[in-house]
Amino acid sequence: MPPASPVLPVHIVWDWNGTLLDDLDHMVNAVNRCREAIGEPRVDADTYRQKHCLPIRHFHDRLCGRPVTDSEWATVQRTFAEQMAARLPPVRTGAAALLFRIAEQGHTQSLLSLTSDAQLRREVAWTHFDMFFQRIDGRHEPDTPKSEALRSHLAALGEPDRRRVVLIGDTTDDAEAARTCGVRAVLHTGGFETPENLRTAGTPVVDSLNAAARLAVEQPTRASEQTSIPDSVPRRDTRRHR
Repeated sequence: MPPASPVLPVHIVWDWNGTLLDDLDHMVNAVNRCREAIGEPRVDADTYRQKHCLPIRHFHDRLCGRPVTDSEWATVQRTFAEQMAARLPPVRTGAAALLFRIAEQGHTQSLLSLTSDAQLRREVAWTHFDMFFQRIDGRHEPDTPKSEALRSHLAALGEPDRRRVVLIGDTTDDAEAARTCGVRAVLHTGGFETPENLRTAGTPVVDSLNAAARLAVEQPTRASEQTSIPDSVPRRDTRRHR
């Protein structure tokens, strides 16, 4: 019997809001504060998910049923930034243990978000997740598309083999960014868009981060012996990650 070929590691690029963070309620509340500030009625989580899109100004246009004015947009941006600066990031249940298991198997990970870079770094520092990531990148310029951010992120990582890079996110924009940059994507249904909308993106859609990570790791391994993210590993103290 010929020797088995080694299992090659993957690199997972994680999204932050709506993915590693379980912050839909935070975002709905922040958007409603923005809407109140410009005299618009509140929306519920279902409406938020159904209408969510990027760029964010277009999202607010859709929520209002009209284009927001420049002065309204300035108010929205200021109010939203205030809401985000005041929050503690709500880590998704099991995220810390999952990041640890992935690292234990020899895979690499990084973080990419369209949250402002300073805000992202404050939140990651609070969670202590920075130990898991080779690189952390937030948004440096307003309205940077995710595809452009991903392209820059991969370049800063030293251009890893894109056949072995997987973006795990929660929006159709994540899928489009991955497609544009020639990497795979896996979307999960626990974030900012409805499952029905995610399934239009032409990329795998699953119902949990564990399932997303398992799919990311299994697909590119050798056909004769796939690897997976186990459901449990020897326990360690993860209290500092909460």
